[in-house]
Amino acid sequence: MLKILLNNRFIGAFILLNAIVTILLTFNTPIDGLLRILDHAITILFLVEIFYKIYVYKKDFFKSRMNVFDLVIILVASLPLFFLFSEHDPADYNYILLLRVFRIFKFIRFGKFIPNFSRLIRDLGRAVKASLSLIVGALVMMIIISTILTYMFKDAYPTLFGNPFESAYTVFRMLTIEGWYEIPDFMAEDIPYTYSVLIRLFFSLFVFLGGMLGMSFFTSLIVDEMVSDNNDELVEKVESLEKKIDELHRMNKELIDKIK
Repeated sequence: MLKILLNNRFIGAFILLNAIVTILLTFNTPIDGLLRILDHAITILFLVEIFYKIYVYKKDFFKSRMNVFDLVIILVASLPLFFLFSEHDPADYNYILLLRVFRIFKFIRFGKFIPNFSRLIRDLGRAVKASLSLIVGALVMMIIISTILTYMFKDAYPTLFGNPFESAYTVFRMLTIEGWYEIPDFMAEDIPYTYSVLIRLFFSLFVFLGGMLGMSFFTSLIVDEMVSDNNDELVEKVESLEKKIDELHRMNKELIDKIK
C-alpha cells in the first residue's frame, strides 16, 4: 500500500492540494479549522513518504540532491506539528507563530516536477559559491567606507553617521537607491551653499561609482566565475574524451600488430 508514495503523480497531486490549502489559510475563512487539519494531514503524509523512501532506497536516497532537498523542506515544514502533542497552544508564544510560515516551504517541492529544476538548483548553488568571495570583499569595503564616513560626519549628522553601524545602514540605503537624494538634501539644509553643493556632488559620485559601476562590476565577476566553472567542467570532459581516444588508438595498434 505504501508503494503508492513512490508515485510522483500521486505525491504531485497532494503538493498541488497543499499549495491551494496554504493559500486559503492566508484568508480568514469559516473553514480555517478544517484547512489546518488538512494541512497537518498532508504534512504527515509527506513525512511518511520521505521516511518510506529512505527505508526503500537506503543510502542511495542521499545520493540524490533533490531527495536531500525534499528531506530538508519536509523537516522544516513539519516543525508546527510538534504543538499537536504539546499541552501549550502555539498562540501563547507569539514568536512560535513564525513556525507556521514554514509551511510555505512545501511549495518548493513542486519544483521537482518542473523540467531542469535540479539544474536550476545546481546553478544557484554554483552562483552562491562563485559570489561568496565577492560578498566578503563587498562587506570589507562597506566596513571601510562606513568607518570613513563616521569620522567625517558623526558630529554634524549623528542620526545618519553616529557610528559605523548607522553609517553602514545609511550607505546601504543610498546604494540601493533608497534615499540616495533625500539624505544629501537633508544634510545640505542648514549649511552654506558651497558646502551643500559639495555634499550633493560627493554623494552623487558615491552613488554613481559605488552603486551603478560597482554593481555592474560585481555582476560581471559573478558571470565570469560561473562561465569559468562551466569551462572547467568542459575541459575535464574533453580531457577524459582524449584519454579514451588514446586508449582506443593503443588498442587498435595492438590489434593490428597481432594481425601482422
